[in-house]
Amino acid sequence: ADIGTPVTVQVFSQDNNGNLATCTATVTAVDLLAPVVTCPADQTVDPGAGNLFYIVPDYFATGEATAIDNCTDPVTVTTQSPAVGTPLADGTYTITLTATDEYGNVGTCEFELTVDTIIGVSDNDQNLGTITMYPVPTKNTLNISNPQHIDLERLEIYDLRGRLVQVSDLRGMGIVKPIDVQMLAAASYYVKIIGKEGQITKRLLKE
Repeated sequence: ADIGTPVTVQVFSQDNNGNLATCTATVTAVDLLAPVVTCPADQTVDPGAGNLFYIVPDYFATGEATAIDNCTDPVTVTTQSPAVGTPLADGTYTITLTATDEYGNVGTCEFELTVDTIIGVSDNDQNLGTITMYPVPTKNTLNISNPQHIDLERLEIYDLRGRLVQVSDLRGMGIVKPIDVQMLAAASYYVKIIGKEGQITKRLLKE
């Protein structure tokens, strides 16, 4: 029977002497199962050259996310938070994807999206692209992650007018180096990370 359509069911019972009894009941099938929503894996993205923000795509339209339901096929009611087309500055965001079937059951999934602008990497050492900063935006402490143990020398922070406002020594750092930035004013900055074989420039938002 169709979901939500009442169906009359008649039940018969007979004993060994041939006596027969019956009863009827109305049965309505309901769908209580939510769609199964599959998110993409956690991602780190670069907004691209000349872009200040990363624009959130439609993950269902690109095929990176899927929604499957036991009754509704295909699932056409989907939403995202942040919404499709939202501009995101550098930082880490939780992306929530939702799908609703025709009976109002809602399924969700979440993944983390990290927006990390790489303004420039020298040709000498493309491994510098593995270096990340977090959290962004930041308030007091900026962590520099160096998972490949690249031989780094120093970190330089510049304001948007190109003035050098802070220098930190990175020599001998381990996998993570915390940088105290609490004295910086709330603004956007450029962070230049310099190693023996090259350098990389990233953007920092200080709250």
